[in-house]
Amino acid sequence: MHLLSTHREQLARHPLLAHLSDEMRTAMLTEAWCREYPAQAQILRQGDPAERFFLVLTGKVKLYRISADGKEKVVEIIQSGQSFAEAVMFLQKPVYPVCAETLEAVLLVGFSNRLMLQALETNPSTCLHLLGHMSIRLHQRLDELENLTLQNATQRLALYLIGQVRDRQGDDVELDLVLPKGLIAARLSIKPETLSRAMATLRDQGLIESRSRHIRIPSISRLLDTFTLSA
Repeated sequence: MHLLSTHREQLARHPLLAHLSDEMRTAMLTEAWCREYPAQAQILRQGDPAERFFLVLTGKVKLYRISADGKEKVVEIIQSGQSFAEAVMFLQKPVYPVCAETLEAVLLVGFSNRLMLQALETNPSTCLHLLGHMSIRLHQRLDELENLTLQNATQRLALYLIGQVRDRQGDDVELDLVLPKGLIAARLSIKPETLSRAMATLRDQGLIESRSRHIRIPSISRLLDTFTLSA
């Protein structure tokens, strides 16, 4: 599937490409491919040679690892407008460390690692920008690791819900869970039944109200204070 002109314009403005020279940006877009995937489609497998990094135009992608005992561990959910696998190009042996699978219909763009490395060699400002981008991602992963190791299941769920809030202008907020509860449980490294108990605990304490995937948090500050004091 060829990149449509509307997508080319959108991609040219993306932070990963916006700092490139016009010539290099054109080369990146010319070499890029754009593909549609149905839900539950495998994009790449752990250990595959890494020749490209990716940008999700529409849909959601699940990144996960398979442990030695065959269990699946969800690493990250990539949303529309987000990229993934860009750090792999710097590995001495570039192979994908995770599997990638679509959660719903996805429109995906794949960019050449080879061309991006060439661009970084000739453009220090682009290199610094990409390092900043990856540094933010690293800090996000470290924060998640801290939450998984230091917080109990109810605290993990509370922090996850707060993290899903997009508009924090008020203390009373509402949100709709975009992921199935089973996938949220996997993301938090807890069992689905543990997630259900954690949800019930928050409801019983009056910290949330829930109806199916719709969640109301009467007071974000109270929810934060409760788990800061109990940590």
